[in-house]
Amino acid sequence: MSVLLLAFATAYLAMTLLCLTMSRHRGALLHADTRLPGKPVLRLLAVGCFGFALWLCIDSQGGEIGTVVWLCLAMLAGMLLVLLLAWRSRWVLPMVPLLGVFGALQGLF
Repeated sequence: MSVLLLAFATAYLAMTLLCLTMSRHRGALLHADTRLPGKPVLRLLAVGCFGFALWLCIDSQGGEIGTVVWLCLAMLAGMLLVLLLAWRSRWVLPMVPLLGVFGALQGLF
């Protein structure tokens, strides 16, 4: 139970990476001079983040329930990202390290 916030943070990071592969969102979230890796690299990183989140959920909850929990966390991360993009787009990128720190702290305690 203690690593679910970290799994959520990783799923949110994956969704954000996928969001940054789209030129419309990349322009809205980043400054013009910010350099990022290419789209295939961002997609590969997103797949790795989803895989890590899946591993965290399966490790903490078991195979069957962990997979369902992972799907729910991925859906909730996508919903949070959509809501932030619609109303508070400046909060999208600062949420990534914030969720990661809270998830890591929850995993420690």
